[in-house]
Amino acid sequence: MSLKDFFRLFVWVILPVCMAGCSDEEHIGNEDENAVVIWGDYVSVENPTIIVEGMTKENFPIIDGSDFTEPLRDIITCNLLGLNYQWLKFQDTIWGWVVLWDYENKMSHDDFLNLARKMLRSNTHQAFVNLIDHTVELIITAREISRDEAVYAQERGVTLLQTPIAKDAFIFMVHPENPINSLTIAQIQGIYTGKIRNWSEVGGNEATISPYIRNANSGSQEKMETMVMEGLEMIDWPEMVGGGMISPYYMIENDKNGIAYTPFYYFDTIIDDDGTKSIAVNGIAPSKETIIDGTYPYITEVYVAVRSDIDRNSMAYKLYEALVNSGSAVVEESGYVPMDR
Repeated sequence: MSLKDFFRLFVWVILPVCMAGCSDEEHIGNEDENAVVIWGDYVSVENPTIIVEGMTKENFPIIDGSDFTEPLRDIITCNLLGLNYQWLKFQDTIWGWVVLWDYENKMSHDDFLNLARKMLRSNTHQAFVNLIDHTVELIITAREISRDEAVYAQERGVTLLQTPIAKDAFIFMVHPENPINSLTIAQIQGIYTGKIRNWSEVGGNEATISPYIRNANSGSQEKMETMVMEGLEMIDWPEMVGGGMISPYYMIENDKNGIAYTPFYYFDTIIDDDGTKSIAVNGIAPSKETIIDGTYPYITEVYVAVRSDIDRNSMAYKLYEALVNSGSAVVEESGYVPMDR
């Protein structure tokens, strides 16, 4: 079991059971720096920010999605089922905030586990494959279907309904001790084609650049190739490839001369540590403000998707419609920028 999978098991199953006898005063606001877990904000779902009439834990659809849309998916679940929740931060790890469901133990342990089984935690590519294969009913992902996934869907005679529900950004990060605070689009492209090999060529230290990339078909890699590189061929260094959302952070924390890319939401909300720093592109720093006003060069979108042959009376399709037509409030609650901002 990976460290990431352990944290998920801990958050879904072990922690709610351990907390059953705790009062609010025993854990909310614990700021002990030596604690394993720092408790975060408690959220009551008395007035849900998204509603699907008739949704219950029994008919809740099977959903999946990108790593960094997990908080949004969890918060949607809590709102739909009336489960209060907390944002938690694990101390002394690179992990940032995660969502704890069913804070007040409104469900039995078995019901909680059954609901957890309906909420797959794959990644962008696997989520699309699962939707195409009819393993899941609805996905929330970092991007639209990729080129490879579209071919896979066509081979199986499947088409999808995909609609953006949130705004994000695609950002670049370096080690905090790297003096570089901004790069131009041309400089980024030069680094990732191998034409620029030393930080001194872009105003930095005399040091060889380590340009880290992501695995093929990941949400980040698909965006890098299509949005940033615009058809330019990227360097082919297998030793620079990271295999998961967390990998660029470990790489940059341990390499003062590295550069990597990641979604802004993952950097700002989920990780939120001091081991990396984001840099501006063309002099414009990534932030919610520059996402809202459209000035940051690489603004991206988060999508909800279902199969086009889905039963229009199913809870999955009703959830899809709710997110598309009235999902702004729950999107904003999760920390994303809604499409209407």
